[in-house]
Amino acid sequence: MRTLAIMLAVVVAIPSLTEAEIKVGFRQLGSTTPVVVQRGTTSEVKLRSNFTLDGTHSVFFDRPGIQMKFLETKPIKAPRSGRGRTGTPFRFECTVPVDQAARVYEVRAATKTAVSSVAHLMVSDFPVVAEATSENGTLSAAQAVTLPVAISGVCEKAEDVDMYKVSGKAGQVITFQMFAQRVTHAVHSMQSGNGNYLMDPILTLYGPNGQVLSQNDNFYGADSFIAMQLPQTGDYVLEVRDARYIGNDKYVYCVEISDQPFAHTVFPFVVQRGQSSDVRVIGHNLNDVQTASVSPEASDKLDWKPVRVKTPAGSTNPVDVLVSEHPQVTAKGNVSAETAMPVKLPVGLNGHLSSANESHFYSFDALKDRYYLFEVIANRRGLPLDGVLEIFDSTGKRLAEADDGLQTTDAKYYFKAPTDGKYTIAIRDLHDRGGERFIYHLRAEPSGPDFELHGEYYYAQLAPGTRMMWFARINRLNGFDKPVEIQLDGLPPGVHLEPATIPAGMNHCGLILSADKNAAIGASLVQISGRAKVTSPDGAEQEIVRRGRVTCELQTQGGGQARSPIKTQIIGVTESLDLLSVETKQKEITLEPGGKAELDVRITRKDGFKEPVTLAMAFKYFSTTHGAQLPSGVTVSKASKTRLTGDVLEGKIILEASDKAVPVERLAIAALARVSITFSITTNYASTPVYLTIPSKK
Repeated sequence: MRTLAIMLAVVVAIPSLTEAEIKVGFRQLGSTTPVVVQRGTTSEVKLRSNFTLDGTHSVFFDRPGIQMKFLETKPIKAPRSGRGRTGTPFRFECTVPVDQAARVYEVRAATKTAVSSVAHLMVSDFPVVAEATSENGTLSAAQAVTLPVAISGVCEKAEDVDMYKVSGKAGQVITFQMFAQRVTHAVHSMQSGNGNYLMDPILTLYGPNGQVLSQNDNFYGADSFIAMQLPQTGDYVLEVRDARYIGNDKYVYCVEISDQPFAHTVFPFVVQRGQSSDVRVIGHNLNDVQTASVSPEASDKLDWKPVRVKTPAGSTNPVDVLVSEHPQVTAKGNVSAETAMPVKLPVGLNGHLSSANESHFYSFDALKDRYYLFEVIANRRGLPLDGVLEIFDSTGKRLAEADDGLQTTDAKYYFKAPTDGKYTIAIRDLHDRGGERFIYHLRAEPSGPDFELHGEYYYAQLAPGTRMMWFARINRLNGFDKPVEIQLDGLPPGVHLEPATIPAGMNHCGLILSADKNAAIGASLVQISGRAKVTSPDGAEQEIVRRGRVTCELQTQGGGQARSPIKTQIIGVTESLDLLSVETKQKEITLEPGGKAELDVRITRKDGFKEPVTLAMAFKYFSTTHGAQLPSGVTVSKASKTRLTGDVLEGKIILEASDKAVPVERLAIAALARVSITFSITTNYASTPVYLTIPSKK
């Protein structure tokens, strides 16, 4: 299962910068205001940044359609004012097609001198109303809004409370949906001076008599949701605040309030490609509509397909349906090992844990020493299930248990069958909960030698004639021991990736990006993947391709770093940067086990740039290595000269190989020249490629 990210760039003309930047850092976008726009409209949106967005020529979204045009006509300085600041606002004209899917999008910008981190923009079906500038924090001062509405607000200070008044009739069902963490979770710098990061919203609904009718803290993750059938005709007030009564002017949010048909999801939310499936709708105001038909075409390119359910009162909001290649099965009556549902792999298993302490059981046949993959999808779709998997043999003995996956509570497990026979897999909630939204999809399929692709490839900016360095690493699975070729799709014109392969015996490599001397200023979103050949259990050779998992770096309190999964990678060709070139005297080196080899490195500085440059062979943050390229057993000697200050242009990296160094033949590596941008951010320039050979120990 893969989620396809499609890219769009809009190029606009802007004035030249009045001052050249001497120290160039990537653009750390902050909050977006308003954070929500209505489809079919054109409006002004402000992106905040810790560095100037002057020279913006392109804006990118993870899916096509939206266009954003830079509006500033004069250069605006945006000095970085320290952690916790919101950054400087820059105006854009945002045009959203009328058929644009209502959802939260990733936004990235590219300027003449840099590319940006991720911000978010939400597209709503409803008219957008901004929070009033006057105080609206009491019942009597509540801001009046008309249904349906998407309110764009900010919880900007400690103890900030925002209140909104809507009129309703007895028996009317109104939904209140909060978007706070979902529109800020990947913003680079959300930390505040009080030691907190993201907003933790809570919604409270007051009736006409001022009494609390409903309150919700966590529904879609930390974001809140209330659905209420109004007990009487009158004015109702919704209170928005942080659950901890803290505030931050980065805490932008959107509240959608509506009496229109609303769908949380459909069950099952996975259908087979090319097959028509009836699904049950879970939501509110559905006017007795309980089921719908979903028919993904065989030609559908997106794995996730947005679907609206039609009702007599209109269509619901779009919900995502996963399109799978596997036949689909829905759980029925399989609540014990004795009633386990027999299934044949590969298959998609769909279940609803409707009550507490409920488990579902499926039986399958397996062959000795064969691998089988089981993966839960629930948490990643905003569903509350915290899935746990258990595998039992034919005697009822538990052989394995799997809980959380990587940055998700969705379990994933590769099972190697110890003998031929029948096995049972069970799924339950970790806390033995159940209910309307405790639904899941369990992907179950034969597996074999495989790999996952990860790495440090979030963004890159390089001037014509220069190079930058990314890093890839793989997690080898199920005995996989073959080389993996790394590929980059969608590179800007004139940008190239030095052929890169992670050899057998290694789990990582460097990715050397270069721009032609005549490459035009521009940018594009790219997609990294790994390609390898594997041998199936029946002896046939096949090629597998795995897309890279992308994460962004988040700056947390005290200058620490965290990571968040995102969908996009960006590469920009820019004007000249801090370093004009990084060259090595050596082009080929042979490093004998137990021996040493030298790399003589020379940098060329941009006029006026005198700050320290650090030479390295790995991307490290303090003692944590985020990117490596050298084979195991090869290190950088302490005798190396790696700090270049002032007018110093030359340094030396001495590589040392242990007796157990992994043999490689002409592995492409490069010296890094690292320039600090902030306390936690550096730009990793790369030298000309050097081809490293380590012969086998004699």
